[in-house]
Parts: sequence; C-alpha cells; structure tokens
Amino acid sequence: MKKRKIKQAFIAIVLCGTMMWTACSTSWIGEAEQIVAALIPATANLVALVAALQGKSVSAADMQAIQNAGAQAGADLQLMQSLIAQYQKADAAAQPGLLNQIQSALSAVQATLNGLLPALHIKDTATQTKITAVIGIMLSEVESVAAIVPLVKAGASPAMMTMAAKQVKKQAPLTAGEFVVSYNATMTAKTGNSELDRAAAGLRIHEHEKLVRWASAGLLK
Repeated sequence: MKKRKIKQAFIAIVLCGTMMWTACSTSWIGEAEQIVAALIPATANLVALVAALQGKSVSAADMQAIQNAGAQAGADLQLMQSLIAQYQKADAAAQPGLLNQIQSALSAVQATLNGLLPALHIKDTATQTKITAVIGIMLSEVESVAAIVPLVKAGASPAMMTMAAKQVKKQAPLTAGEFVVSYNATMTAKTGNSELDRAAAGLRIHEHEKLVRWASAGLLK
C-alpha cells in the first residue's frame, strides 16, 4: 500500500512538473480549448490543400475521402468546443458527464484521422509525404490531449489513471502555440514540388490573442 501511494505521488509530481494543465490545475481546460481552436482550421486547411491539388497529384476519389473525413473531424471538434464551453460553466455535478462527452468526441476525431491515410491512394511521393505528415501531427496532438481527460475525471479507475499518466509522460501534448508553430512548419516545409509548395504556402494557421485564425495570403505570420 505504501509503495502504491509513493508511486501515485511520483506520477502526480511528474505530471505537474511537465504539464501546466493536468489534474493539478483547472487551466488544462483552457489550454484544451485553445488546442481545439487550432485543430479546427488545421483540419480545414488540410482539405484546402488537397482541393488545390485535385486533378493533379490527388484523384477525385481521394479528394472525396479527405473532404468527408475533414467534415466529420471538423464537426466533432466543433462539438468539443461547445462541450468545453459548457464544462467551464457547469457545476461540479455536471462536469463528469461533460468530460465523458468530450472524451467521446476526441475518440471520434482519432478514429476519423486514423482511418484516413489507409483510404488514400496518392501516387505522388511528395504529396503523400506532405499529407501524411500533416495528418500525423494533428493525430498526435489529439491522442495526447485524449490522454489527459482521465486525469481530471474524479471517477477514473486506478488502471485508467496509470495508463493515462504513462501516455502523458511519453507524449505530452503541445500547447496551442506550440502546435500552431509545428503545424505551420510541417505544412509549409519545402518539398521540391513547386505546385505542392505553392498550394501549401498560404495555409498557415495563426494564434493571436487566444484566437486561432486562418492565415490569409501570408498576411498573418
């Protein structure tokens, strides 16, 4: 029993030391809100990139697959945004139920993104690599945020808490600002394919005063 308590205390210290928004602080929900606000335009810009390449390095079938996935992921992220807003205003009795709904929405986004890459048949290597990298960074962030939710759920089982703690220690979520920087670097990295690079160049997202917006024609940097 004593060893278990020491282990649990150690996990809590690790999480508090590496994360600014775990169960140690209610600030986690504010950071999650900003991450979701970044993921929504990130998803839309992925669809925009593919749309610009349709008929060139992207087939109509792949375009349709990404449009469908983007629409579904976008809807789930917007639902999360609404649920997070409700959570912030809810009383203690209502918060656990809202956390369950947030977790379900996160799982839906994960499933959508996980199922997207196997469904694509892009032959151009540069385009395939770019889309894989962009989806990869989005999926990594969603998975990392999903690992946090059990840590703030009062009714989470010890096994779930331990699993979540291991995941957070292994792959802590980026902050919203860090995600924006990483996403933009991935989206705009040069590939040597001039058409692809030109299409990706204007698809940065921008974090400004806690609001994440689309960058338009390079005006926001």
